[in-house]
Amino acid sequence: MSGLSSYLMSTLSRVGGLGGSSGIPDFPFVVGEKVATVWPWTIHAGTSTDGKHVSIFVFDKPRGTQYVGAAQNALRRMRTLRHPGVLRYMGGAETSDAIYIATERIVPLDLNDRNEELVRWGLFRIAEALRFVNEDCKLVHANVCKDAVFVTDAGEWRLGGLELMDAVGAERPVYREMGSVVPGYAGRMAPEIKVQGVQGTAALDGWGLAELISECYTTEMPLGLGALHAQLRNNNPKLRMAAHGFVEAAQRSGGVLDTAFVRACRFLESVTVKDSHERAEFFAGLGAAAAEFPRMFAQRKMLPELLTLVEFGGADNGHSAVLASVVQIARDMDETEYSTVVAPAVVRLFASTDRALRFALLEHATALLHGMHDDVVVASVYPAFATGFGDAAPAIREATVKAALSMAPRVGSKTLNSDLIKHLVRAVADAEPGIRTNSLICIGKLCAKNGPGVTDTSLRYIVCPALLHALRDVFPPVRAAALAVSGACAMRWDAVDVARRVVPAISPLLVDGERPVRVAAAKAIHVMVAHIEGHAREMPETVAKKMDKVGAQAEAVADLATNGWGGWAVSSLSSTISGAISLASSVSQSGARSESAGVSQSGARSESAGVRSEPSGIRSEPSGLSEPPQVSQRPSTTINSPTAVSTSISSNAAVSQSAGGWEFNDDWGEDAADAWGIDDNDDDSWNAQPNTSGGMTAVANTPVKLAKPAAITPVIKPVVKPVTKKDTNPVQPRRKGLGAMKLGGGAKSNPVDQFL
Repeated sequence: MSGLSSYLMSTLSRVGGLGGSSGIPDFPFVVGEKVATVWPWTIHAGTSTDGKHVSIFVFDKPRGTQYVGAAQNALRRMRTLRHPGVLRYMGGAETSDAIYIATERIVPLDLNDRNEELVRWGLFRIAEALRFVNEDCKLVHANVCKDAVFVTDAGEWRLGGLELMDAVGAERPVYREMGSVVPGYAGRMAPEIKVQGVQGTAALDGWGLAELISECYTTEMPLGLGALHAQLRNNNPKLRMAAHGFVEAAQRSGGVLDTAFVRACRFLESVTVKDSHERAEFFAGLGAAAAEFPRMFAQRKMLPELLTLVEFGGADNGHSAVLASVVQIARDMDETEYSTVVAPAVVRLFASTDRALRFALLEHATALLHGMHDDVVVASVYPAFATGFGDAAPAIREATVKAALSMAPRVGSKTLNSDLIKHLVRAVADAEPGIRTNSLICIGKLCAKNGPGVTDTSLRYIVCPALLHALRDVFPPVRAAALAVSGACAMRWDAVDVARRVVPAISPLLVDGERPVRVAAAKAIHVMVAHIEGHAREMPETVAKKMDKVGAQAEAVADLATNGWGGWAVSSLSSTISGAISLASSVSQSGARSESAGVSQSGARSESAGVRSEPSGIRSEPSGLSEPPQVSQRPSTTINSPTAVSTSISSNAAVSQSAGGWEFNDDWGEDAADAWGIDDNDDDSWNAQPNTSGGMTAVANTPVKLAKPAAITPVIKPVVKPVTKKDTNPVQPRRKGLGAMKLGGGAKSNPVDQFL
């Protein structure tokens, strides 16, 4: 129960029901300083509990007891009247000491600082309000004059001064009983008021309207207004023109109220009842006409109405024309006022899903965003704006790309490099060629030397790949745009990257099939070459001076390769070839004294079994050999001595050796054997030679003893793969690490293989 009571008390306190902020019961307004004095009121500035600025009319009862009835009548009438031309009532209260009336913020009419268009529009508004009072409400104002008119912040006139208002045909009207206490009323009241028994009609207010016109034009009246004024001042109430007659006559073609400004204001008030054709025609010409309108009125009256019209769909398909008028009117507003009036509406409009509205917003994005705080743009506008890059409608995507130039300076460097530039790069791969072209142009403007904050990192790792991709586009304008952007960004790129990546990609376009592409490519190449030349002039003559330590280390490694393990490898290879050739020759020369039958039989068995054998040791017994055995089908070799180390290779071997570009030495030593990972005496596998029958003819590493001939029994090692049907040549033993070396050629083309 206590919670409910607290809620009710807080609610009543908030609306002023129980002691508002001003301490006045049922009056939720704070009375501020005094602004002006208008009989019988003092006008004060005030604020409501929700922070809105208001004007408060205060009547002090002790100081004007004779006017209490008039003040009470004004409070009663204002509570019941609602019309655009009547002062808008917002709240009121009466205490034992005072009467309070809160209205929209106004000031009394001051004709010294006046605008002719506003005066004409003001007369129209007062005449319209009097027609409403006379015809619709059946009331008589009876006190129309300058003191009864107030002006809003926008410059519009409002009808007030309802102290003498009474019903038409009242027996004891207030204006007759209280008129004597109103200052100056006797000199401006209608003649029939002085005649007792004559009931008041709408003609009373016609007389008052004529009095107001006389106060507005003290010297010379506009053309056409003088005749109307004379009809309003007719002494005969039956012949006098009423307020509604003045409105109709003044709006006729060429009339005093037939101006562009008055017509525009009237149209905006009734735009909801106009058809689409009329709205389209009006909005098409509003932008140009708005430049001639009174600035304060246009910004504070017309601008909010236009924004409301766009937001709630009253513009039909004329959003672009309406927003053009909004931009025209709001361009001279200060930042504070723009943030209050325009910025909230723009944020709501960007969140709309209406594509026609979004397209119009993107078209006018530059002007609409100029008066908004950057924080508001980043937090409230940019997220909705970025969705346009992925919209299904190509027109929205293209408009979003174009508007990115306006958005980029407002979102800051962080958002630009982390999000916006990536959206534009993705647009380079769009299905529509026009969007690809425009996105490249936009990127070029953002990434130029004086661009709005695109970092070198984004330029190198995000923009550059996109440009290189665009250079291969099938649409010629895309290629030309990519070349133009590359030339514009060239001075920001690293010269080394330009020389190694960009120039090679652009060079083929110098002979492109389209002339604009060739011209753009030539310009881009010219700029980049100049950039590269400038960088090259700043480079040192050589980098050796800066790399003394590194160069010394590289030289040491080269010496090691020549004189160390590299020399061992080459010397070992040469010694191996020489040893193989010498032993093969010694077997050929001693074939007449050796028995080779055992070897042939062993080779036949090896061939029938499909296994190649590699001997590691040989035992021989004496036998008679009539002819030397055929060792292999190889080029002829001349050997001076069976045991000689130096050999003379025939012309074929010499050609292969020259083709490989190798030089062999005969200094195969123990260090080389250790380097290759083999035993010094383990030469059996190296000296095994293939025969033509597919088997393996063993060649002993030790001299053959002819005095004790014996059958040759090979000892094989299962190192070599068996010969398959697909192998045309027997697979040779693989030496440890030799196949990985590239000395003058690959392993397959190694010219030394024919000797091993």
